[in-house]
Amino acid sequence: MNIFETLYLKLSKKRFLKTFKPLGIKKKRNFLISAPSEVSDFLKALPFIEGLKKLGNIVMLMPKKLKDICCYMKPNVFEMIFYEEPSKLFSKEYKRLKEKLGNTGFHFLIDLNKPANISLPYLVSAEKRICFYDKNNYPYYNIMIKQNINSLVQFFDIESSDPQNLFHFYVRDLKKTLKKFKKKKPLLFINGENNITWEGDKIIVGKDILSSDPEVYKILYFSDAYYGQCDALYEFMKIFNKRIVES
Repeated sequence: MNIFETLYLKLSKKRFLKTFKPLGIKKKRNFLISAPSEVSDFLKALPFIEGLKKLGNIVMLMPKKLKDICCYMKPNVFEMIFYEEPSKLFSKEYKRLKEKLGNTGFHFLIDLNKPANISLPYLVSAEKRICFYDKNNYPYYNIMIKQNINSLVQFFDIESSDPQNLFHFYVRDLKKTLKKFKKKKPLLFINGENNITWEGDKIIVGKDILSSDPEVYKILYFSDAYYGQCDALYEFMKIFNKRIVES
C-alpha cells in the first residue's frame, strides 16, 4: 500500500460512519460478495452462498483461480466477475471493477476473505458491509462477524443449503471420461501416496492427472471414493458425499 493510498483511506473513512437501519430482510436484496481467494475456502462457503441466494440477487467477485471449478456450476446461479489481482484503490483492476459494477445498487457487501479488502467499500454504495472480525476494518466494514462461515448462516437466519444444487455434470460424459483415462468403476481418486489397497481402478494425482487440470473436478465427480490430502479436492468430494477412504 503506497503513502497516497494510506493517507486517502485515513482521511476518507468518516464517510462510512453513517448508521444503518435494522437488518430485517423482507424484500429481495442485492448482495455483492467477495469470494474466498482459496478454492478450498470457496467450497466451504458454498452452503452459505446457496442459502443466501434465496434472499436476493448475488454478484460474486472472484479470483481467476476459481474459474476451473466455476465452469461446472449451473449458469445464472449468480453473476460472476473475475479479477487478476485483489483490487486496490486507484489501480487498473479497481477502475475496471468499478466500471463493470456501474450504478448497480447493493444492499449488502460481504467479504469472505481474511483479511478483508478495505478498498471494496469504495467500489459500491452498500449500507451494510460485512466481514470477519478485525478491528482495523472498521468503519469500512460496519458489521463484523466472529468465528467462521457458519456464524454468517446464523446471522442471516438462513438454512445452509445443499451446494450440490449449484453444480451440473452431464452423465453422458461418464463413459467418455472413463475411456479417456482407461479406467473402470469402482474408481478411487488418490491425492497423495499410492499406498492403499482398493478393489477397483485408481486415478492418481501427479501420474494420471494434475491437480491443476480443469478436468480434475469432473474426474472427482465420477469417482466413487477419495483418498489423500484434506485440500480443495477433498472439500469437493465432501460436497458430493463421496466415500472418504482412511489409511
